[in-house]
Amino acid sequence: MKLGLDIHGVITANPAFFAKFSNLAVEKNYDVHIITGAMLTDKKIAELKRCGIVWTHLFSIADYHKKLGTPMTFSDPDNPWIEHNLWNKAKAKYCEDQNISFHIDDTLSYGEHFKTPFALYDHFNNRVDWHYLTKKYSAFLLNSPEDTLSNIERVVKDTLKLSLISEDK
Repeated sequence: MKLGLDIHGVITANPAFFAKFSNLAVEKNYDVHIITGAMLTDKKIAELKRCGIVWTHLFSIADYHKKLGTPMTFSDPDNPWIEHNLWNKAKAKYCEDQNISFHIDDTLSYGEHFKTPFALYDHFNNRVDWHYLTKKYSAFLLNSPEDTLSNIERVVKDTLKLSLISEDK
């Protein structure tokens, strides 16, 4: 299984939980993709390590578009801005290209572009509402890393069934 986690608004909102969660996922030989808009500077990577986050892959929207030569403006050296629609589609494209099984983010507008299961993280209630092909299906609490991983495994199986049903139609 391949899991995607956003940094700002997800990992930063509950670093202790996501440290345990990411460690458990990697221990189970799952890929953990940290997928962020921010540039992946040494400072950003050190921040993830300080929080105890582990990963198998890192992806930055900003670095990806910089490499492509996408026009950018900067509000500060680490904070680029690109055309809004390109930005909003980038995580979904990465998840599709990498066959991510489940992605957790705090920005619902990104979910409009996802073909993989997308979970909107609500850190105030410590839960995720999961969506598939822009339709909200259910929600679950992030009670423990173990319970959360079990819920995600169930969701991935359920979405596989949903995709098979929609292919039959």
